[in-house]
Parts: sequence; C-alpha cells; structure tokens
Amino acid sequence: MSARFVWRKVVDLARIHTEKPELIRAQVRSLSRQVPVLYVLLLANASALAYTHYGTAPDWLTVYAVVLLGVCCIWRAYSWTRAGFEINDIDACVWHLRRIRLMAAVFALLFMAWAVAMFRYGDIYQQGHVAYFISITVIGCIFCLVTFPPAALLLVVFVLVPFVVYFGFLDNEVYIAIAVNMALVSLIIVHIITSYYAAFSGLVTSQMDLERQHKTTLELSEQNESLAFLDALTGLANRRAFFAYLDDAVTTAAAQAETQSQQSDSFAVAMIDLDGFKPVNDVYGHPVGDELLIQAGKRLRAILAGDALLARLGGDEFGIILSDYEDATHLITLGRKVCQALNQPYALSSGSVQLSASLGFATYPTVARTSNALFERADFALYHAKKNMPGEAVLFAAHHETMIRHDSQIEQALRNADLSQELSLHYQPVFDVETGDVKSIEALARWDSVLMGPVSPATFFPVAEKTGQVGMLTEILFGRLLREMREWPEHVSVSFNLSARDIVLPNMTKWLIEQIKANGISPERLTFEVTETAFLRDFAAARTSIRYLRSHGARVAMDDFGIGYSSLRYVHELEFDCLKVDRSFVTPLAVTERSRRIVKTIIDMCTNLEIDCVIEGIETQSQRDIVIELGGRLVQGYLFAKPAKRPVLKRLSAILKKQ
Repeated sequence: MSARFVWRKVVDLARIHTEKPELIRAQVRSLSRQVPVLYVLLLANASALAYTHYGTAPDWLTVYAVVLLGVCCIWRAYSWTRAGFEINDIDACVWHLRRIRLMAAVFALLFMAWAVAMFRYGDIYQQGHVAYFISITVIGCIFCLVTFPPAALLLVVFVLVPFVVYFGFLDNEVYIAIAVNMALVSLIIVHIITSYYAAFSGLVTSQMDLERQHKTTLELSEQNESLAFLDALTGLANRRAFFAYLDDAVTTAAAQAETQSQQSDSFAVAMIDLDGFKPVNDVYGHPVGDELLIQAGKRLRAILAGDALLARLGGDEFGIILSDYEDATHLITLGRKVCQALNQPYALSSGSVQLSASLGFATYPTVARTSNALFERADFALYHAKKNMPGEAVLFAAHHETMIRHDSQIEQALRNADLSQELSLHYQPVFDVETGDVKSIEALARWDSVLMGPVSPATFFPVAEKTGQVGMLTEILFGRLLREMREWPEHVSVSFNLSARDIVLPNMTKWLIEQIKANGISPERLTFEVTETAFLRDFAAARTSIRYLRSHGARVAMDDFGIGYSSLRYVHELEFDCLKVDRSFVTPLAVTERSRRIVKTIIDMCTNLEIDCVIEGIETQSQRDIVIELGGRLVQGYLFAKPAKRPVLKRLSAILKKQ
C-alpha cells in the first residue's frame, strides 16, 4: 500500500462530502442523537475529576472552569438536539458538520489543557485519575463521532497524540506504559473509524438504492393499481377488494339512511367454502387444486351477475356481496343454485373430482350494520352449514344470534371458571365381545360450570378451541387422568381425546410424553384419540406429532372414522394403531344394508392392516349381534356401560384384577 494511497484515504476521511447529500443527511441524523450524549459524557467525567481534585487544585480549576465548560457543553448539546429538525435543508446540514468539526478541535484543546493543568495537583491517585479521565473520555467521544470521521480524527490528533507525547516523556514507568498503550489504541481507533465509516457510507448508499427501487415499485404499483385488487389465480376480486367494497357498501347505505331519514337499501354478504378441497389438494397436489379453484370461480361467475361482487378470499373460500335480491327466499334459492353448481364433478387433468360447497348468508341491515359484524355472521352461517347441513345454503337468523351469544357466554364462563375444580373425567370401557374382557377405558371430559351448570363437551370444546383455551383444558384433564391412573392396575389401558389444536402443536405432544414419564406411567398404557379435523388443519404437523407419540410408545387412534373424508392416505401415512367407527354408521345397522357393508369394509380393512377397530355407539342388542356377525370384536356404547365417575371405575378395576 503506497504512501500516496494512504494520504488520499486520510484526506477523503477528513473532508465533508458535499457531493453526497444523502450521506450528509445521514451523518447529521446520527450526530443529532450522539453529540448530546458526547457532551453529557464530557460534563459528567469533568465533574467527577473536579470533585476528586476539589480542595487540592485551585477553585478556578475545580469550580469556575468546570462551570464554564459545562455551560458550553449544554449549549452545544441543545443546538444538536434541534439539528435533526433541519435534516431536509442540505445547507444547514453542511453548516452543522463544519461547526462540529471546528468545535471538536476547540473543545479538545480546552479539555486537554484543563486536564493537564489539573495533573500538576494532587497525589499519585489524583494524577492517575487525570490520565484515566483523558483516555476514557476521548475514546467515548470518538465513538460518538465515528459516523463523522473529520471530527473523530481531530480528537485523535488534538488529544490522543498530545496525551501519548506528554505522558511518554514523564519520568514514570507507569505513565510511559500508559502512553505506549494509548499509542497502540490510537492506531486501532483510526482503523475502527475507517472501517465503520466505510460500512456506514455503504449502508447509506444501499438505502438510497432501495429507496430508488421502492420509488420505481410505487410507480409500477400505481400504474397497475387495478391488479392489486385481483386474485392472480382465478381473476376474481381478492380479499382486499372484498373488504374495501364491503366497507364502502356499509358506509354508503348508512349515509343514505341518515340523510333521507328512511331505511337504507339492503344487501347481502355470502361466504362459500368448498367442502373436501384440502384432501383433494393433499392427494393430487397444488397444481390440481389450483385448477379446481379456477373452474369453481368460472362456475360462480356464470351464476352471479349484475351488481354482485365475487371474490376469492383465500384458499378455497369465496365471498359475495349481493345488492340485487328480493327477499330471503330469493337468497336461499340463489344459494342452493350456487351450491348445486359447485357440487357437480370437476374434469381436471388428473381425472374427475367431486366435492360439495356450503354457503352462509348475512343481510344488511337486518342482521348487522357494520362490515365486521356482517362478515362474522356470514362466516357463522357458513360454519353452521358445514357442521349441520353440508352442501347447503344457510341464512343467518335470530336463533343463530342466540347461538353466538351462548358461545360468548361459554367463552366468558371458561375464562372466569376455576377449571381445576369444575372439570372432571368420566370413563367408558371398550369391551372385547369375544372374551367379555375390558380392552381399555376412554376418558371423557365433563364440565359442571358454577355459572351455567353441566355443559356438554360438544359445546364447550369447540369454543375453547376457537378462543385458544383448549390447551389449558387438555393440561388440566390429562394431569388429572395421570394422577388417577397411578392408583389403577398397570395393565389398564386408557384412551384420551386430543383436540385438533393439540395434535398440531409440537410443544403439546412433547409435554404429554414428559408428563407420562414424570408420573411413572408406561406410555404403552395411553392411546391418544384424534379426529380428522386435525389433519385438515395441518397434515404435516399432525403427522409429525403422531409419529412422535408413537415413537415414545404411546398409541394413536383415529376417532369418528367415516364421517369426514376418511382419506386412505391418512390411514396409510399416519400409521394409526386403531380406527373408531362413528356411531352414525351403527345406528341404522338393523335397517340399512349399506351401513352394514360400510362397517364390514372398515372392519376388514383394519384386520388387513393389523390394527384395532372399535365400533362406537352400540345401544341395542340387535346392533351388538350385527357387529359380531360382521366380524367386529371391540365395542363401546351404552348397551355395555355408560360413562361413569371414579367410584364406578374402582369397581371395574376390581373386576380387572380378577381377570
């Protein structure tokens, strides 16, 4: 590296780059935060030095000089706090930088002279304080000015160099060592200033490039503003456009009603969901799923016309804002027409696929008068349709409002309840009809609310899951189960239900295994029951959790098998230890040949896979006989035993001990 190059480097660092206005603004912006700190540091350290020399050095040094220097520091600190407001005035920024460069030299000389004058007084400790004051203060000030090398280098020249020279020629080995040390530190500081400034200026340059790119992006965005409101896949309006249109519709209708002193025009909001889309997407892949969504969008566009806004809200969910309708009957008729169109088979590149669609309506102003409330009620109507009337259209009505309020009451009761006292477990055995023995016991949650009385699990668990409280319920119930299991015979196996949220959270499955081991219970005694809802939510996470549970010895069963999509992919990839056939197939066994064939198929499949098959919901002797005839072995239902509390379980345990 030549001397000329080094000299050019130093000159470049020492000058103000007026040709780079953004760099100057960045330096002023940084200094407006750091320089006040610098002056506070100067004043604090000078006050400490004056304090240790008070009574030893003259008052003009320890009092008057410090006061004068302090006033100067406060004045300069105040000036820099206001410099940030002039950041857009490049001339003012240059003036501030030139001023700080001058002030750095002036203040460096003043404080250096004052400190050297103090060095002549006091004992070795007080003189050592002077050396410490100069070294630590100047280093702190240099780092406050590191984004502006001209001022930082001046401090090196006017303070560190004289410091090294002055203390290097004192007839004291300690001070000579300090001088040599500071000489080395000075070289390192110059290197740090150079490196940091290069990084700082580079960052400013990068930010300028990003701002230019952002400006270009904004220009392109303005030119293509209409595209921002379109769904790229289907060509329909997107979620952003849907809610913007909905907000405008509510605002316009409310303003019309207020100005005209009459009831505003009504309109309807609809939510549509494709039932079974996720299994299709999982099995055939995303390209086929995209193809299906495109066809669904075309079918909807063919049915809806006029003033209706059709949007894809995300995934397989569509939204409609319909201003041209006559009455509720018209809405239901239109909804059924939409569902029927979406229920028709889809001719895709991988073959023909058929699924169904559910729809929920909410009307303005009958149901709600705000966009959020309308959307929530349309979504609730959709949820109600999917749960109770799959493939149909549901119009939000007064009894749905009652259901929402009831769910809200349950939510509040859950939040305010002492769940450790109000929750309990009932137990229902699973029998082996060939031997008459109890195969295992299912733990069933019960909630006896102080405020609401007994609440069905089918009611409070969905609310708890929706509000994020289900994890707390699981922890309370599972902890209680483990405590009770410690008192039972070791060969008693128990199944415990996990929510869809539980099974997709890795921390929860890890906690379950830790609790089993902490209670000294063999994991082989536990079977965790999960429903198909969990796989629809997050298949990959559910698969990981199930494998984790099974790898630690626990068993996993698929509950309510048959009522969802019951994809064989789930059975194959998730490697269940047991399938539990839903009671909806058992109830019509005595009168429906189709139900018998379905149950027989599931039993045979489980036999071939060498996994257990539990037939749930057996309530009559004829159902029992048919299940045995079909090859069923493990059964559960009121015919054999109703869910019971712990005292009844103890008697059951006594029977088990005799087996």
